[in-house]
Amino acid sequence: MKNREKSTDPGLSAAERKELRSREAKEAIADHKEGQRALHSNRERLRAERLAREAAAEPMLHPAPELPDNTPIDSVQFSTRIRTALKAAGWKTVGEIREASDATLLRLPDLGNGSVSHLRETLGLPSRDGVRSTG
Repeated sequence: MKNREKSTDPGLSAAERKELRSREAKEAIADHKEGQRALHSNRERLRAERLAREAAAEPMLHPAPELPDNTPIDSVQFSTRIRTALKAAGWKTVGEIREASDATLLRLPDLGNGSVSHLRETLGLPSRDGVRSTG
């Protein structure tokens, strides 16, 4: 028998096909186990890298009236929608939000009255253009 024979090759006896199927199954199981080990190793490496990044990052701050104007937007726990809109506008600090009028905020993509009201409430600022508070 050749090593390259497969259990589907014609001309093999039933015993030869059975032996080849057994060998193919053992090889497939070994390949699967190796793949699982590699997957687990990669998953653990990625988890360790994520935990290291999180440990090195500054703690996230809740939006509050007490936040200094120079607080980076990236350090504040805004919703994904709000954070994306603010970053797309090129804003970097809480002070930039505080200086903006409601009309300016409403022109940002994906920000509506509810998002603007939320920003005003959590940062402790009254509406500048009459957007009503949701609370």
